Amino acid sequence: MRRFLSGALPFYALAGLAMGMYLVLYRTNLFDLNAIVQDATGSAWFPAFIFVCVLLEAVFPYFGYFPGTALILMSVALNPKPADISVFIVAWLAIILGAVLSYGQARFFRPLLQRVASKAALNRCETLLDAYGPYARIALFVHPNACAMYFTALGLLGRNLTRELAYLAVGAAASVGVLFVVVSRLVSSVGTTDDGELQLLLAAALVAIGTLVGLYAAWRPARAA
Repeated sequence: MRRFLSGALPFYALAGLAMGMYLVLYRTNLFDLNAIVQDATGSAWFPAFIFVCVLLEAVFPYFGYFPGTALILMSVALNPKPADISVFIVAWLAIILGAVLSYGQARFFRPLLQRVASKAALNRCETLLDAYGPYARIALFVHPNACAMYFTALGLLGRNLTRELAYLAVGAAASVGVLFVVVSRLVSSVGTTDDGELQLLLAAALVAIGTLVGLYAAWRPARAA
C-alpha cells in the first residue's frame, strides 16, 4: 500500500487541485471566466498571456495550481481556429522553460537541503528515482505541475539535466497536443462552450493516471523480488 501511495499521491494531489480550481472558476460568482477568455482570444497579446500563465503553472512549488492549463482548454473550446497553433507553441515553450527553472532553483537550494535533510533521506530519494525513474517520466506527458515536480526532484538530487531535455521536449508537446486533440473532438460534438466539464475531465484523467502509476509502483518491486 505504501508503494502504491508513493506513486499515486502526487497525481491525486494534482487532481484535487484541479477540482479546487473547478470550484473557484466555475462554481462561484467571482467573475465570468467564459466571457474573459472569449474576449482575450481575440487579442494579439493572448499567446503572450498564455505563455506567462503556463510558465507560472510550470514552476514548482511557488505557484501551486495556477490555471494555465485551464486557459489552454478554454481557449480551444471557446474559439477553435487554426491560429491556435500559436497557443500550442507558446504553451510548449512555457512548459520547457518552467521545468528548467524548477530544476535550476532546486539546484540552487540543494546546499540548504543537504544541511536540513539527513543523508539517509537523500539516499532513499536517490533509490526511489533510480527504481522508478522510467515511469516518473510519465509526469512529463501529463501536466505542467507534475513535470515541474519531476525536474525539481532531479535538481534536488543533483541529476544531469541535459539527457532529460529530449524527454521534456517530447513530453511537453504530447501534453499540450493531447489537450488540443481531446478538446477539439469535444468541441466538434458539443459546440463551443465550457461550463467546467473540461476541468473535470482533466481531474479524472489525473486520478486514472495516478492509479495506474500507483499500481505499477506496487507491482514492480514484487515482480523483481
